[in-house]
Amino acid sequence: MFHSKNSPLFRLIQRVQPTENTALLILAITVGVATGFSVWFFRLMIEVFHNLFQFEFLQGVLGPFTVIVSVATGGLIVGWIMNRYVGEERHHGVAGIMEAVALAGGRLRYRRMPFKALASALSLGAGASVGPEDPSVQIGSNIGSFFGQRLHLSEERMRLVVAAGAASAIAAAFNAPIAGVFFALEVVLGEFTTSAFGVVVLSAVLSSVTLQAADQITPLNEPALNLLNYSLGSLTEMPLFVVLGLAFAPVAALFIKVIYWMHDTWHHRVHLPRPIQTALVGAAVGVVGIYLPEILGAGREAMNAVLSRPDEFTLDLLIILCAAKIIMTAFSMAGGFVGGVFAPTLFAGLMLGGAFGRLVDSLNIQAFAVSDPQAYAIVGMAAMMAGVVRSPITAIMLVFELTNDYRLILPIMLASVVCIILAERFVPSGIYALGLARKGVHLQQGRDVDVMQGITVGEAMLTPAPQINENEVLLKLRDQLRHYNIRSLCVVNDAGKLVGIVTLSDLQRAYEEQPQDCAKLKVADICTRDVVTAHPDDVLWAAIRNMGARDIGRLPVVDEDTNDLVGMISRHDIVHAYNTAIARKLQDQFHAEQIRLNTLTGAHVFEMRIHQGAPIINMHIADVKWPAESVVASVLRKGKLQVPHGSTELKPGDLVTVVANPEVEDELAMLFGERPVMI
Repeated sequence: MFHSKNSPLFRLIQRVQPTENTALLILAITVGVATGFSVWFFRLMIEVFHNLFQFEFLQGVLGPFTVIVSVATGGLIVGWIMNRYVGEERHHGVAGIMEAVALAGGRLRYRRMPFKALASALSLGAGASVGPEDPSVQIGSNIGSFFGQRLHLSEERMRLVVAAGAASAIAAAFNAPIAGVFFALEVVLGEFTTSAFGVVVLSAVLSSVTLQAADQITPLNEPALNLLNYSLGSLTEMPLFVVLGLAFAPVAALFIKVIYWMHDTWHHRVHLPRPIQTALVGAAVGVVGIYLPEILGAGREAMNAVLSRPDEFTLDLLIILCAAKIIMTAFSMAGGFVGGVFAPTLFAGLMLGGAFGRLVDSLNIQAFAVSDPQAYAIVGMAAMMAGVVRSPITAIMLVFELTNDYRLILPIMLASVVCIILAERFVPSGIYALGLARKGVHLQQGRDVDVMQGITVGEAMLTPAPQINENEVLLKLRDQLRHYNIRSLCVVNDAGKLVGIVTLSDLQRAYEEQPQDCAKLKVADICTRDVVTAHPDDVLWAAIRNMGARDIGRLPVVDEDTNDLVGMISRHDIVHAYNTAIARKLQDQFHAEQIRLNTLTGAHVFEMRIHQGAPIINMHIADVKWPAESVVASVLRKGKLQVPHGSTELKPGDLVTVVANPEVEDELAMLFGERPVMI
């Protein structure tokens, strides 16, 4: 399992000669301890930067406006670090880890992690409205991936240690090892297996123990989320928690939509250098922070205050804090600050839950024996997190461990499940899964990937869409149908907006039922106004499902923001896209097998194309004098993968994969007429 012979850990394991499972447990211990220390150091850096960004020398001059300078300065530094050392990322945070585990064998770019952790510590220290838990998960996962890649673990083992790192991070960040375990299994791996359970549990427990030990040596001043204990009034109160779950569902869906709407706005419509952009966002967050200082940073002080000193927070203030936190979190993340949504989600849930409890208490409903209103704040945290992240078991166990009290577990479970069921009607995917889906990656439970997951409607659609203006006469409609040689056209208004769809059947029906009025009728008079549409960023399987459910052959494709008609998707387009998806799937499997082959053999995998004039053209594989200990693994010809045999004839344009020692690179170059590319 381990191939990095220069590694001290490898040499130690080699001396001890443990079994493979024992070696994996040793690695789990290493990842857990390393993650615990790393998360502790990360929290220490947040505290250091928080003290630095107080700018006490400006307090006497600017007074409360100092916070604007603090967050803006932090934004300027964060923007420069991310622009200089990290660059653009395909996915942010946990979504990237999920994709790497599902599709890339757990391989993460761990060399970037120190810079991302530094930027995150600066973001939180300066006061950006983001959370520290997502960066902590990235730290733990990258530590696991680092060990996995350095030791050349198999993909299955690599996924386990990455998940162990994620579990360790949650365990350390919240002192909640059980929640960390379920987060790794539910979100990162996407499946519950006995082989993963032991590794993940061991790492999570040791990480939590390590952080507590380090915190005793050098205590941090970071406020712990010391929630008070509350109990359920009576079983008659349970319907109120159902109502809470129902009320939280649209808010959770709105949270997700605001995050991505703000992201699209800043990335597509704001074109500023990243440091300037992040500084401007920081200034805006600072302005809001003058009036609502509770929304700055992770907000744990405010959460503790709401629970321990509820009289200081009115119903209106709780609702305002919830709304402001959601908006400023989306603003901070879209503008370039580095952080996550875990803490903001808990913050918003606690504030809105507290407001719900106040409202229920003020109504004085006689039919229900209402417990302490603050109990709704605790249940609200779990419900909001479950609705946003779509990880109900993690949310339930996290809040259970934070309260350290079993008495609210029933309402927490009930509200969380109700919130998820309704929230899926508004936004089918959670915040992480949606980030992947927007990139065309649809991960099913168990990590089976739909064959069409890599194809979007925008890639398959016909553009420009066959269309006709709603004011055209039917004679023009007939000519357009003949011109396009199709049975339906999109109907648009003068502004180019989609208003309906008209078919050949509609035209025939008009001539049969109103032959005397056909000369006067317009397209608008016979078209169908209630139209099912698709968006360019939708994955193709969603469009196929809509077409099959309604038995229609075509869907207009409109821009999600402007409703402008941008194309049309038909059955013919879907068949063509399916062939493309199959080709992509085979190509992905081909490359994955090449990587696995490289890992298992310890040799290098070279990929070369046969050019005109190469010595091996028209030769059979068995007749070629290949370098010693080299093996031809595959031949790709005109997009079709062939299993090579001794009788396989090599043709110009063939893409040949050869497994060989790196020393034979020059010999291969002479055979193929080009330098080989190592995979």
